[in-house]
Amino acid sequence: MLESLASIAREGRRIVPMAAGIVWGVASVFVLVAVGRGFETTQRRTVEALGDSFLLLRVNRPTLGRGDVRANNFVRLESEDMRAIAAGSPSIAALSPKANSWFIKALRGGDITFATASGVEPQYADIVHVPLADGGRWIDANDVAQELPVCVIGFGVRRELFGDGPFVGEELQLIFGRGANEDPLVRSLTVIGAVTDEELAGDDVYTSHRRMVYMPFTTWERMSPQGFQFFVMGPKSPELKETALAEVRSILGERHGFDGDNTNALVPYFDAIERSQQIDAIFGGLEIFLGAVGALILLLGAVGVANVVLMSVAARTFEFGLRRALGCKRRWIFAQVFIEAALVCVLSGILGFGLGMLAVQVVGHLPLPDGFAQPQVELEAATLPGMLLLVVSLVAAAWPAARAARIPVVMALRGGKL
Repeated sequence: MLESLASIAREGRRIVPMAAGIVWGVASVFVLVAVGRGFETTQRRTVEALGDSFLLLRVNRPTLGRGDVRANNFVRLESEDMRAIAAGSPSIAALSPKANSWFIKALRGGDITFATASGVEPQYADIVHVPLADGGRWIDANDVAQELPVCVIGFGVRRELFGDGPFVGEELQLIFGRGANEDPLVRSLTVIGAVTDEELAGDDVYTSHRRMVYMPFTTWERMSPQGFQFFVMGPKSPELKETALAEVRSILGERHGFDGDNTNALVPYFDAIERSQQIDAIFGGLEIFLGAVGALILLLGAVGVANVVLMSVAARTFEFGLRRALGCKRRWIFAQVFIEAALVCVLSGILGFGLGMLAVQVVGHLPLPDGFAQPQVELEAATLPGMLLLVVSLVAAAWPAARAARIPVVMALRGGKL
């Protein structure tokens, strides 16, 4: 070991520039992996904030044929449609209407905001992730059976109507717009819970909880009896998604008189299953790309280190020949040179990890633009550059070590070259 260190010190002027390539390569791969992990975590949390195994579906305009006046009408669903789907679709694990009344006014005292009133079944919270604030509860079967005027409000509605004050047991009013010659319909609801702000998906009108006022579906039917178009479903497994969609289209087509094979009639407005699969594919490909880039950078550095060590071996040909003549075994010569090259690669890799860690910490404390995720330092982030460094170290060390061990003794003593 001491002889290896002394040899490295003698060749320092040649080795340091080459080793710097490995330092830079390991640091670069480490930073890239950390940035990729940050983006991946952000994207996965976006999906998990809503749920990762459900579909938000809308019954759209079915194309029935040229000249058919019904082709311009939306299909309006009723509770009987949900019961028919639940009974006739064995591929669905859970189902709930999401009957929306868009952009209605919600008010409490002098405070007013716009919200979306949504009628749902209790199992909605089993399909879609609905994180509730402490002290509140979700809609239950008794609320639905008795058509109780209760609601669970989104965090945006809570903030604008209640601020930081108590909300459970408090009342708010919803103003439902009606026809041009009819007065608006005003209904009072008692707040039984509120959704916490855990989502990262933004204020999306279709999937965000931010401006929702959830109420029992039967209560919504009584307040806004015009049918609905949206509902959520969770297939029993991701593989059964297409089967479940085909079953739903067939059932609704039979009930509403359109072709069950018409994929235009049932539109996924949000497909958490597909989005999760896309994230897996995107970041799986990104990891392969980073691996290829990192391997190229590190291999270039390894070639340089191996070349410098090989030059050192060539300059010490007589030394190795003399040792062999005095009884030194080939494996000892191999071990010495192997340790020299491996030490350079390993020490360079350690410095590279340190530099990468420092860079990630610095970037993590900088204000980043919207849409940029904070890089994440995890043990897994060091796996890729660590494996690449191991392979590079073996390649860079084995080549010159094997050349040194194969030097013929007579040729070496005569001053022959490799």
